[in-house]
Amino acid sequence: METIEMLINDLESEVLKAKSAPFNRADIVVNRAAMLDMLSRIRENYPKALKDAAEILLTKDKIYNDARKYADELMNRAEEDAERMVSESEVVARAREAAQKLKDETDDNCKKIDDDARWYAVDLMNGVEQSIQNALAQIQEHKNKLLYE
Repeated sequence: METIEMLINDLESEVLKAKSAPFNRADIVVNRAAMLDMLSRIRENYPKALKDAAEILLTKDKIYNDARKYADELMNRAEEDAERMVSESEVVARAREAAQKLKDETDDNCKKIDDDARWYAVDLMNGVEQSIQNALAQIQEHKNKLLYE
């Protein structure tokens, strides 16, 4: 799989081996097809990382919804059990407390999963952002070398 770094190196190589334009040493003549192909490959590589981040968010939502559904099922079961034991108020009270405790724990776990998924997505997007910034900095540096050296 091609990396952004590899593609930038290819782009740099094409620029460095390009011939000077007639009457102007600062301008160069490059192979249009090769340049367009490299730019297309660069574009193909960026959306993959962004797509991965979106999929992580979707996975986070599914995990959260599954956990919520599981918590609701547990709560329903606990309520059904409590209703069966309605003859003794102390038992019913304990069952409700246990169900509430379980629901609270599940809600806490759902929040932790949600927070972890969000931080993971942010970290992934930060990495993509840093790669883009590095690539742009390298392009600017090579452009400046071509123009001013």
